Amino acid sequence: MIDKLKKEIKSIADFSEEDIELFGNALEEAFIPKGEHFLHEGQISKHLGYIKSGLTMYYKISEGIEIPVDFAMENEWIAHLESFTSGTASNMSIKALEDTSLLTLTNDSMHKLINTQPKFLVIKNYYTELSFIRNTHHASDLAMLNAKQRYYKFMKENPALINRIPQYHIAAYLGIKPQSLSRLRK
Repeated sequence: MIDKLKKEIKSIADFSEEDIELFGNALEEAFIPKGEHFLHEGQISKHLGYIKSGLTMYYKISEGIEIPVDFAMENEWIAHLESFTSGTASNMSIKALEDTSLLTLTNDSMHKLINTQPKFLVIKNYYTELSFIRNTHHASDLAMLNAKQRYYKFMKENPALINRIPQYHIAAYLGIKPQSLSRLRK
């Protein structure tokens, strides 16, 4: 397990070295080439993925067009949480925008960890809350901010993503047309 993830887990709760080792042993290495999927719409999300390097995009298809719902990069987790938790089909896809190296954890492994050491539930709750907060903020921004405000907020909060994500994806994520984003950028 990478040091950044170890530190993060230790900051969430008081985990012993044995707990950290147990968690690390449940993780598996994975790789998603650019353009390939971690999850397709209609599949059940059976894995969580911790991004070691790379960039992914959550998206839905509307009238044949990919509409980004969120992005995740290094040191962030990916999964469709509703599908992962309930075992129902995902209503969105997750694909790699760059070659992406991951540490993955299966749903079964997560349940075994929680049964072995119940305080691992704290980790799941922590990341679920972060995801909820992030999605709530984005929905609020789409409803309350104008296009210029949304773009400046995105730039301020995600400076590392501005040059990594194609502009048409950023525009769709912000709910604006690519031409409008080009004008804002000038």
